[in-house]
Amino acid sequence: METLSPRCILSGVLFGAALTAAGIYSPTVIIQQMHFEDFHMMKAFFSASATSALAIILANRLHFSACKPRAPNTLNWFSKYDGNLVGGALLGVGMALTGACPGTVLPQLATGIPSASYVLLGGLLGGILYSRYGKSLIRPAQAEVKADSKQIEERLTIDQVLKIDSTRALAIYETLCLSIVASVSYLAPDKPDVLLPGAVGGLLIGLSQFASLFLTSSTLGVSTAYEQLGNVFWWVYRTIVLGKRSPRPSIKATSFVLGSVLGSWGLGKALGLSGGGGKGEVIIGTLRAVAGGVLLTFGSRVAGGCTSGHGISGMSLLSVGSFVSVGAMFAGGMGTAAVLKFCGSA
Repeated sequence: METLSPRCILSGVLFGAALTAAGIYSPTVIIQQMHFEDFHMMKAFFSASATSALAIILANRLHFSACKPRAPNTLNWFSKYDGNLVGGALLGVGMALTGACPGTVLPQLATGIPSASYVLLGGLLGGILYSRYGKSLIRPAQAEVKADSKQIEERLTIDQVLKIDSTRALAIYETLCLSIVASVSYLAPDKPDVLLPGAVGGLLIGLSQFASLFLTSSTLGVSTAYEQLGNVFWWVYRTIVLGKRSPRPSIKATSFVLGSVLGSWGLGKALGLSGGGGKGEVIIGTLRAVAGGVLLTFGSRVAGGCTSGHGISGMSLLSVGSFVSVGAMFAGGMGTAAVLKFCGSA
């Protein structure tokens, strides 16, 4: 029977510490980004994605990991990428409601942010709901067929879609990310109270990608753990209530989550970080936190990944589905933040 993996735990420790040092786990930082009032998150995000892309190239060349682009998540309702669109938008709504994502709620919990436990509860409920009702929504993507041929053509990445050289496409992406970080840093300098500049924090997150590839041969991603815990819930239900015996579901991703909490807690203690509701900090109500937590998990699983799985890993691989998911995530989050502000609930 599978047990917790020490390598996954260590990878999670490094990722959790990097998130905490980057300072992008704060609900205030996340929600202010959705309002275009603070750009610390954006700088860290694009810096992390650019660094992650280089980490993936290095891991591939050193032959300790072979990363593959992410396939689209399809509901077959209206588009090949409709799962990425719908799920990403739901994830963004959840982020605007909670000031968290499936990954950043872990440092929030470790550093004592009051709403974190309720967001996590909602996230676990979302995992339970997705495990039972959401998986059946996902359909195999319809294969593309070349004209006058029966050969199936998979075009999962930006370079494949645009039919350009992959190295050139990656160079363009790196340049774009660095240009965004440099421009935003110039126009919206980091506040004096941040632990690290956004670009430096993103660099640390990108380096934790390399650690994950070295230790586990897998790219960063958190939302899978919530789905796995949902699978365990229903396995326990079938075993105890219905008396049906079956192998226990995998809990591999849970090791990573556990490590992330430990890494964040350790660094938080070492630096004296506290998540108490200080002046100017966003206070998230209980119902809003739980409901938003459900949307975080359910949306990220419908999309096939969260901010770390798509934004840090998938976009670094130039996966089209990841760009669609992240675009929908920010659209959903910023739209929701605007509505909440208009209603006086921001």
